[in-house]
Amino acid sequence: MTPRFLLLWVLVLVSFFSNAWCSPMCNNQCCQFVEGFPVRLRKLRQDYSQIRDFYEANNDLDTALLDQTVDDSFKSPFACQAMNSLLDFYLNTVLPTAMSEVTEDNKDLKPHVESIQQIFDELKRDVIKCRNFFSCKKQFDIKTLSSTYTQMESKGLYKAMGELDVLFNYIETYLASKRQRNQVAHS
Repeated sequence: MTPRFLLLWVLVLVSFFSNAWCSPMCNNQCCQFVEGFPVRLRKLRQDYSQIRDFYEANNDLDTALLDQTVDDSFKSPFACQAMNSLLDFYLNTVLPTAMSEVTEDNKDLKPHVESIQQIFDELKRDVIKCRNFFSCKKQFDIKTLSSTYTQMESKGLYKAMGELDVLFNYIETYLASKRQRNQVAHS
C-alpha cells in the first residue's frame, strides 16, 4: 500500500464512523418516525403552498383558530394529546369539508388536500402507535377549538385550512424536541 492510498483509506473510515457517531441511533419505529418526519413535513408544506392562496383569500375572519393556547399545549407534557386531537379534528372535520367544497372551478386543490389528508392519516397512526415513546399524559381539550370552528360557520373551513402552516409549525417544533431528546439519550 502506498502512503497516499493508506491516508485515503483512513479518511474514508474516519468519515464513515464520524457520520455513524453523529447520527442519532434509531433502533425502533417511533424514533425512525420522528427522524423521518422532516420529509413528510416538506411534502405537507409543498402541498399547502399550492392551496394556501385560495384559503387565505376566502378567510375574512380575524379570530385565530390555532391560537396561543394551542401553541402552549404543544409545548407542554400534553403535546402528544394535542397533536392527536388536532389531527382528529382536521381528519374528521376540516379536510372532509374541504374535499366536499371542491368544485369544477377549484378542482386543482383536490390532489393537494388529498395528499395532506393522507399524510395526516399516517401521522395519526404513528402518533397512536408511539404513545409510550411520546410519554402521552392526558387528553387535550379540543372542545373550545371545535366550538370556535362551528361558530365560524362556513368561514371556519377557510380559517382552519388557512392556518395549516401554523399547525405544521407546532408539529415540527414538537417532533424536533423529541429528536433532540433522542440524540441526547444516545450520545
